[in-house]
Amino acid sequence: MSGLIVLKPFQVTPESMDSSVPENDYPAYATGTTYAEDERTLYQHNIYQSLQAANIGKTPDTEPLWWVLVGPDNRWRVFDRSHTTQTKANLSMWYEIAPGQVVSSVALLNMDGISSAKIKMTDPDYGVVYERMFEFPRIQGQASWHSWFFGKRKVRRDFNTIDIPSFPNATIRIELNGLAEIAIGVILIGEVFSFGEGVKRGMRLGIRDYSRKETDQWGETTLQKRAFSKIRSANILLRNNQLDEVEQFLTDIRAAPVLWIASDRYDAPNVYGWYSSFEILLQYVNHSECSIDIEGLS
Repeated sequence: MSGLIVLKPFQVTPESMDSSVPENDYPAYATGTTYAEDERTLYQHNIYQSLQAANIGKTPDTEPLWWVLVGPDNRWRVFDRSHTTQTKANLSMWYEIAPGQVVSSVALLNMDGISSAKIKMTDPDYGVVYERMFEFPRIQGQASWHSWFFGKRKVRRDFNTIDIPSFPNATIRIELNGLAEIAIGVILIGEVFSFGEGVKRGMRLGIRDYSRKETDQWGETTLQKRAFSKIRSANILLRNNQLDEVEQFLTDIRAAPVLWIASDRYDAPNVYGWYSSFEILLQYVNHSECSIDIEGLS
């Protein structure tokens, strides 16, 4: 793998997507229904909770004194830009997306219980132009006899492929399968942008922990586990004829979540999030160095 690859996701809309996942988390909103306090309803693919009793005729998305937005429903959680919320189904689910533009990559993030994924692209003129099955077997965390017989198996949580052919009118179907309940946090499709000659040795991986740690006056410490975000710092070698393009691209995607793919061998260096800062050092006649700090979504 050469360079740092960035997947800029396509914004999925109700008009461009279909799915096997039902929208039946709660009853659909009805204008003539009276809602009790704390009662929930579905409205435009989102879950709302009533803030007051005798709630009638108040449209959820325009009446903040009567309704509070809880979040997207089960079908739409994979597109809510959150890494932790998950869409769940029993045994299998599928999504069909018609982006109406060229896409070259598909990414599946925060998977649970998923043993295989099938990605199929169908063009209205050329038929099936891409079809691949990807298996996600459970593997040993360590290579030893004890680990083989007694060790905990690792399950792949994140996956991406960047070999999708360019057919702007095609529909992409993503089928996910497992042996019991399956769940997935994020589905991304989009074009990829690659820059640099490679990520230099010494990339730093870590997390930013939002857990609370408090010690009282007697020295007793209490811990409250909360969310965390991944942080990555990397240096990339750039050709000087890429400087304008790279700076413009990074400027355009500021404050926007994208998938940063730094390795095709390991999943750990890759992260879904945004960059907090970048700096380009004009160091050599033909090459420069770009340092970038990336923070993942919590």
